Amino acid sequence: MTNLLPVKAITLLATLLLTFTLTGCGGADSKKLPEDVAEEFINAVYNTKDISVIKQHSSDKVLDLIEHYRTVKMIQRHLMDLTLDSAKIQVTDVGGDFFRKSKKDNKVEIHIRGDFQGNKKADDRFILMTWQDGRWKVKKVTKS
Repeated sequence: MTNLLPVKAITLLATLLLTFTLTGCGGADSKKLPEDVAEEFINAVYNTKDISVIKQHSSDKVLDLIEHYRTVKMIQRHLMDLTLDSAKIQVTDVGGDFFRKSKKDNKVEIHIRGDFQGNKKADDRFILMTWQDGRWKVKKVTKS
């Protein structure tokens, strides 16, 4: 009976170690660069139209707006101030490597090209990224 305790403790320790090894500390999102998260956010708004991804990449303040507007069309109209059926997204400028490594707010410039009701549209947006909850999130969207 006394031999079971060390076996259970070793099994528990091995299970915990394996769990941390497989999941990693902080998860995959914590390793993403701010420009990657910004691009995923914009892609979710215009192409996949996936509210869950939009919410996942939103800071608390932006999340409140997302929940207020509720639909992708309203998010495009009011948060992005650019309505499109679909878009091509290109990240063109990032605030610098120093800021990405220091977890300070970081500005990402995105070129958005797309169609709306058969008409071509093109515009640029600055996405202010912030480090929150161990990962980069969208803090603010502004026109260039």
